[in-house]
Amino acid sequence: MPDEKKPIPWGLPPLRSEVLERQAAAAVHSSSETNEKAQTADTGVPEYYPEPMDHYTNGPPGYKSLAPHSETLKTSHRVGIFLAGATLLGGTAFLVGFSGCLMDRDSMSMEGARPCVMGVVGELVQAGSNTSNTVAWDRLAEMTDLYGHRMTGSEAYDHSAEWVVRTANEQDANLTAYTEPVWVDEWKRGSESLRLFAPSRPGGQVQLQMLGLGNSVGTPPDGVDAPVIPVHSFEELRQLGNATIAGNVVLYNFPFTGYGETARMRSQGAREAEKYGAQAVLVRTLAPDTSFHSVHTGSSARATIPAAAISLSDANLIERMYERAKVGASLDHVFPRVKLVMNAQLRENAKQSANVIIDLKGSELPNEIVLLSGHFDSWDVGVGAMDDGAGAFLAWEAARMIARTGYAPRRTIRVVMWNNEETQQRGARAYFEKHKAEIKDHKFAVESDIGVFEPWGLAVAADKNVVQRMRAFGKHLLHSLGGGNITSTDVESPGEDIALLCKSGVPCAGFLSVNPENNAVPGDPHWEDHYFRYHHANSDRMEVIDKHQLRRSAASLAAWAYIIADL
Repeated sequence: MPDEKKPIPWGLPPLRSEVLERQAAAAVHSSSETNEKAQTADTGVPEYYPEPMDHYTNGPPGYKSLAPHSETLKTSHRVGIFLAGATLLGGTAFLVGFSGCLMDRDSMSMEGARPCVMGVVGELVQAGSNTSNTVAWDRLAEMTDLYGHRMTGSEAYDHSAEWVVRTANEQDANLTAYTEPVWVDEWKRGSESLRLFAPSRPGGQVQLQMLGLGNSVGTPPDGVDAPVIPVHSFEELRQLGNATIAGNVVLYNFPFTGYGETARMRSQGAREAEKYGAQAVLVRTLAPDTSFHSVHTGSSARATIPAAAISLSDANLIERMYERAKVGASLDHVFPRVKLVMNAQLRENAKQSANVIIDLKGSELPNEIVLLSGHFDSWDVGVGAMDDGAGAFLAWEAARMIARTGYAPRRTIRVVMWNNEETQQRGARAYFEKHKAEIKDHKFAVESDIGVFEPWGLAVAADKNVVQRMRAFGKHLLHSLGGGNITSTDVESPGEDIALLCKSGVPCAGFLSVNPENNAVPGDPHWEDHYFRYHHANSDRMEVIDKHQLRRSAASLAAWAYIIADL
C-alpha cells in the first residue's frame, strides 16, 4: 500500500457481507470437490506469446501441471451449475445488461461461441467452496520461500517476476504471461542501529528496534548523536521552531487514527523537521496501538536528514523520559539522547525491471480489456505476503479460475502485477505510457491493495448507473460466497496503481475484504486494523494469509471479472 493515500470517503452506507451464509448453499456446492479434477486435456499452446523475460527458463522442480480443460462436463457438474444459476438468480431481472446467452453449457468452449454468463458465474461461485484448491496460497508460499521479499530494484524482485511468468506459461492453459520494462531506482538500507542513552540502565544505554524509512539518506559515518525532542504534530513542530529544534533529533509521537491521516508524519516528517535545523527524525510506527512493540517501515520523501521508524512503546519511553527530565525531580531523570547510525544508499534510475502481465484472451472483443491487479513489489522486511503478494496472486488466481471453466470471457481479462507501487508508482506510469493509445480499450480496472481476507465487495468509482447495476448483480449472484457488496467512492481512484487509468475515464474499483479479527466491514473505524498490524513489517509473512479466504476472494473477483467482461 502506498505511503500517501487519502482515506476513502465511502459514499453509500456499506452492506454487511453475508459470508456466514455459506452453509445455506452447501447443497448447491456439493459437487465442488470434483471441480478441479473434472477437467481433461487441452489442445496446448495459447494463440500468442508476447516477448518473455530475458532469462526465461524451465519451471521449478516439484510442480505438477494443473489438470487440463475438457470439452464436456459430467452430468452431475452440469446439474450443479444449473442449480447454482437458478439459486443465485432468484428471478430473470438480472439478465438485463447481458446479451442473449444459451443454457446449453456444453455447446460452448474457449474455441466457440460465448456461453451463458449465468452458468459460468455459478461455476465460479462454486469454485470458491472447493477446499481442495489452495493453488494461489501454495504458489505465493513457494515464491516467497524461494526468494523472500520483492523490494523494487532487488534481484529478489526480478527472480520472483521470472518465477511467475514461468509458472503461468507452463502450468496455466489459456493464460499468457510476459513482462514489460520499467526503469526503477534502487534503495538499500544497509546496516543501521539506534541506541538510547540511559545512565540508570546496565551499560548506560538501551538498544532500540528501528527501521530506516525508504528513500531516506544515511547518517554521517559516525552517526547522529543528539538529544530528542518529542512533538505530536507539524503545528507543534512549527511552534517550537529553530530555537528548540535546531541540532536535535525530532520524534514524531502520535496515535494511529487511520493510515491516511498519520502517513503524512512519516512521508513528510524529515522535510518538515529539516526546515528548523533538526539533525534527524524518528517516527512512531504506523500501526494500531495493539502492535505496541513492532516496527513498520515505509517511504519518506527524500530530505537532507535521515529518517527512521521506531515502535510505539519506544516512542512512549522516550517521551516519558523527556517529561520527567523537564520536571527535574531526580538526577536519574535525564533528557533522552540517541545515537542513530544508518548506511542507506540510493541509486536513481539504477536498472530496468518489469511489470508482470498475464492475459486471458477474450472471445469476441479481445482488444478490449478488463484489468485485475495488485502490486508485486514489497518492502525489504518480511516477505510481502499480505502487502501485496496476496493482492497480485488474487488477480492471477481469478484469471486462472475463469480459464479453467473452459469458457473464454467476452473481453480480454488482463492481470497486472505492478512494480514500484511502494515509492514512485513507476510501474503504473510505464504501463500507462506503453498503452496510452489503448486506454480507450480498457473497459474496467480493479486493484487489490488493502489485504485479502474474507471477500466483502468493491468500492467503485464509476457512473452511478454502473454502480447501481453492479450492486444488483452482486446482491443476487454472489450472495452465498460473499464479495457482492458494492459501494461508491468519490475519490479519483480507489487504487494507487490504477489512478492514471481512472483519471483517464476508465471505470475503476478497489477490492475489499472483511477484517478477520472482528468481522468489521469497510466504513467501520476498526476495519483496517488487522491489515495495518502487519503492514510494512517483519511480520508480513505467509501466516497472515488464510488459504481458503484467498480462494474465496479469488472466486469472487473472478465472478465479477466475468460479469464485467460481458457488459
